[in-house]
Amino acid sequence: MAASVPHRIRRLETLLARIRHAGNMQLNYDMWEQHGREHASPEQCATMNAELNEAKSAMNEAKSSLAALVAATRAEAPADLVAWADAHEAYLAAFLDDCALRGDSESTAASVAIRERGEWAEVRAGTRAFVDEDLFYVTTNVERYRDSFGIDPQTLEHVD
Repeated sequence: MAASVPHRIRRLETLLARIRHAGNMQLNYDMWEQHGREHASPEQCATMNAELNEAKSAMNEAKSSLAALVAATRAEAPADLVAWADAHEAYLAAFLDDCALRGDSESTAASVAIRERGEWAEVRAGTRAFVDEDLFYVTTNVERYRDSFGIDPQTLEHVD
């Protein structure tokens, strides 16, 4: 199924995945700061601070690039932008189905997924460029993600 994902959607999603990767690094930093910093050497602190700064820079760059690509796609290939938003809504619907199967329909994760589905509807409608995803609650199903977006969520490589 991934082979049928249009190139432009893969480009959009690759930029969103870069934002996600940078956000995950920032989450790791927050956990380290709360639970590990007091046991870290000055060198480890310097490394973590450098990685945090790099992640912030990567996130800002990816957000800027994604906003520009969304605008260009909206003008040049609006059907691709709609398909990208629809793929995210379907992905989140499957996540919500997983929550229901586990008996977690009332969980925070389900609430976050419902909110994000609404935000992807805004992307489709043209009132939002992209969704700032909640990286903590909506976890990634690697195979579903690969099938939905044509890229590997960990390596960002294109998959067929």
